[in-house]
Order: sequence, then C-alpha cells, then structure tokens
Amino acid sequence: MNHDLQQLRLKCPLPVLMRKLGLARFVKSSCASPFRADQKPSWGIFQTNGRWMFKDFATGECGDEIALLAHLYHQDQQRDFKKLLDVYAGVANQTENQSEPAPIKPAPPNTKPDTSFLTRPTDEQIGRLSALRKISVEGLRYASERNVLKFGQWQGHEVFAVIDKTGCLAELRRLDGLLFTGYGSLPEHKSHTLKHSRKNWPLGVLEAVDFADIALVEGMPDFLAMHQFVVEENRIGKTAPVAMLTSSCDIAAEVLSHFTGKNIRIFPHLDQPGIDAAERWQKQLISAKASTVDFFNFHAFEIADGSELKDLCDFNQQRGLAGSQPQHILRTLTP
Repeated sequence: MNHDLQQLRLKCPLPVLMRKLGLARFVKSSCASPFRADQKPSWGIFQTNGRWMFKDFATGECGDEIALLAHLYHQDQQRDFKKLLDVYAGVANQTENQSEPAPIKPAPPNTKPDTSFLTRPTDEQIGRLSALRKISVEGLRYASERNVLKFGQWQGHEVFAVIDKTGCLAELRRLDGLLFTGYGSLPEHKSHTLKHSRKNWPLGVLEAVDFADIALVEGMPDFLAMHQFVVEENRIGKTAPVAMLTSSCDIAAEVLSHFTGKNIRIFPHLDQPGIDAAERWQKQLISAKASTVDFFNFHAFEIADGSELKDLCDFNQQRGLAGSQPQHILRTLTP
C-alpha cells in the first residue's frame, strides 16, 4: 500500500510516534539515547521549520520519523524505506484503545556496520579514484595498504569507502562521482554512512598507536589526501593520518587516551563549523595530555586567482597555483 509521508507526519509527528512506540521517556530535548546505554544525556528531539527531528549528539546523526524507525527495527533507511513507511502508517493508525507496544530493544552495544562487501582495490580502481579526487596513486595505494581504503558494490553502485581496524565507522562515496539517490525526506547526498557507524569515532586512531605524530583531518576526502602528503614528505611510519568524518561531533571520550604523548596537527575546514570543531578537538586533546596540538594555517598560502583555500583537498588540488614554493609547502604540512 502507498502511504503519503507528509500526511503521516501531520497525523503522527515524531513525539506522538515515540509515545505510541513506548518511548515516551525519550520525548525530551535532552536525555539518554534510546539506542544505547548512556551515562550522560546525548540525545534529544527538536522542532525546525515545522518539522520534528531527533539529534544524536554522540554520533552527529540527525533524523526524522523514518530514521527513528530504521534505528529501532535495525533497518536501512534507503533499502527498506517502503517497509518502514508501512510500519509508520501502522503505528500512526493505531487507535487510542489499542495497547501501547512494548519498547523495542536497541541494537547490542557492540553492533558495528556490515562491511563484508568491501574489499581491497584493484590497480584500475585506484587509478579511477586518483583521477576523480586528484589524489596521487601512490597516496591511495598507501591508504589501501593500511586497510583504511576499500571498494565494493552498494545499492547497485561501485563505491569507495574509508574504514579502520575497529570496524566502528564506515563511510561510502560513489566511484563515478555522482550523488546517492534521495529517499523519503532525505535529499540526494554525496556520502553514505553505513548503519551502526559511530560518527564520533576518530578513524585510524588505533592504526596510529605506534606513531609519534598525528595529522588530524576532517572528512573522508581530506583523510585520503593526507595519505598522499605523508608519502610525498617521506613520513611513512612517522606521521599517521586520523580523521573525524564530521565537524558536528566531539572525539569519542573513550579513545582520547590514545592521543596522549602525541604531536598532533589539526587541519580544519575553513568554515565556521570546521573552525569550531577544531577548537573543541584541540581542547579535548590538550586535556588528554597530547604533547603538542597545533593547526595548519591555510591562510598562509594564496591562490593565484585570489580565492581562499577551504580544506586539505582544496589545498592539494590548488597548490600548483599557490604563491609559495611547493617544496616549502610540503616541508611544513605534516607534524
């Protein structure tokens, strides 16, 4: 049966849906998460532009009614959208005389994204990604050798992905450079984070255990680009690329000790969310007793056309036009 999502939202907005699902105690602006055992409030609902949404402050995820149902029933929002819409309609149409359903058990706390479809890349795939992202073949091979770059087929698309040995986080992009198709209220999107991923996880942090220096970047493209600079500067075995894949999250508290004693350079995105995130991360890392924590200053470099650099990927693609000597740039890039 076809259901009108907008009509369902009017009839059964997120707070009403949650009460019908037995989640009334989570209908708050700040509370524990219904998806895991929390020691501190890390979740809440809010209204924006007439729409109800939830925000997970631990993972950075923001979602609507369909996203909530996907979490509760352990479904994929895109693949299982029609099924979730049917569930939404069924709950919305419950009468007041019907008994309230028992709370749905959240996923086990050790649940991780399913990355079984991802494999090591071929030389041909490396070459295509290099052409797409303007990142050197050598840098991408290094990322592959570290097992943080994988490839596979997802939802009928050839994709590349970043993961690490913990399996806590996996993010995909299409190898053809196009957007993933939108569904429900979610518009077309350039990246897809696999279900059960932890967006507050610093990708590659355990791979950095034996390194003295860490280059902390924001986002998947910058993470891959940093592998190129590590190769170019002959910093393999010395500087470890680590990435926060979103600016909306703090670094997971339980892994901060892995930064103790390290020299860390942060490469922020030069927008307000990126700058704010870098300042928050710096405070966390200093409190974790990192040896040094500084920022790479993109403002020190000018592009010939007068435009400003925005992030590390932009820096990589534009550095041939930079006013400074390329070798000087390379010497000062990594810790």
